[in-house]
Amino acid sequence: SFPTRRSSDLYHFARMFKHATGLAPHQFVMRARLQRAERLLRHSQQPITEIALACGFSSASHFSNRFKAAYGFAPLQVRLGR
Repeated sequence: SFPTRRSSDLYHFARMFKHATGLAPHQFVMRARLQRAERLLRHSQQPITEIALACGFSSASHFSNRFKAAYGFAPLQVRLGR
């Protein structure tokens, strides 16, 4: 049936994507969003909340939690020159 075919296609895509990149699609996108945010923190004067929203996070809090989990320090520390 169509739903079963679609879910198996998505599963296959995710497996092939991970094989090619080393990351699951969600991890790949999250890493790209965090890298963009880090560049903006270092090279712009935009407020952290604006950076979070511009990079696709639903809130500054969500962004801060994900950033700290990935890098081991808070976005504010990057802004302050860490």
